Amino acid sequence: MAAFSETTIFGSGAEPKQGIYEVSSTQEHKLGTMYHMTDGRSFRYARAGAIQLAKNLLNAAAAPDTQAITSTIQTAYGAAVGAVTFDVLQTTGNAWVENSLVDGWLHVSDGGAAMGDLYKIESNKWTTSDTVMSVTLEDKNGLVRAIAATDDVILYANQAALTVVSPANPVSEIIGVASTIVPINYYYWAQYRGTASILVDGTDTIVAGDVVTASDSVVGTVHLNDALADDVPIGICIATGAVNEACLVNMNLS
Repeated sequence: MAAFSETTIFGSGAEPKQGIYEVSSTQEHKLGTMYHMTDGRSFRYARAGAIQLAKNLLNAAAAPDTQAITSTIQTAYGAAVGAVTFDVLQTTGNAWVENSLVDGWLHVSDGGAAMGDLYKIESNKWTTSDTVMSVTLEDKNGLVRAIAATDDVILYANQAALTVVSPANPVSEIIGVASTIVPINYYYWAQYRGTASILVDGTDTIVAGDVVTASDSVVGTVHLNDALADDVPIGICIATGAVNEACLVNMNLS
């Protein structure tokens, strides 16, 4: 796997290898890398999932059930303190492939002393079919505490690894807005802070000063905050946007 050392890029004078209007079939930065521009805009490095992404729409992490494999007791497995590459027992019927967990996470979700430990994944590959996976950790100091055969382990893809157009009533973290069309499995910069152009849904006319949230009726768009419990705040409108048009939003995602 290629090594990417940077996790935060500050412009100008420190521009990324891939521009904010560019897409790439090869990975140029670590997933989740943040790029902060001097004009107040911020982006995170992401990858499209199995469906092409349109521009000016909100994109979200893949739904939780496709990002993680069910927590699994490590019967007959486990790993010692300091282990960097080791086998992890998994449930059958999962969809992981080689290196689909790059920049993702290994979480010891239940068990003994290691419960709660969290590690970044550098690479992964199957050892035996779809039940035993070899995982290499990013931290070369390896495991701080041994994983016992009675511990539960769950693997997560990086939140920015398999992004999709945010559904109505989002069920996962909103990653940001693409400034250009992103083909399937291509890498891009998703804007999450600062002035951005986002499409308005088919019900609201938004004016400057309005708080906007992710639409609960039209995928990927924004609408007026309606104070419902499932609202996901996106930012504040700074230039009027009519129904089915793009408006300027000062985004404020984390």
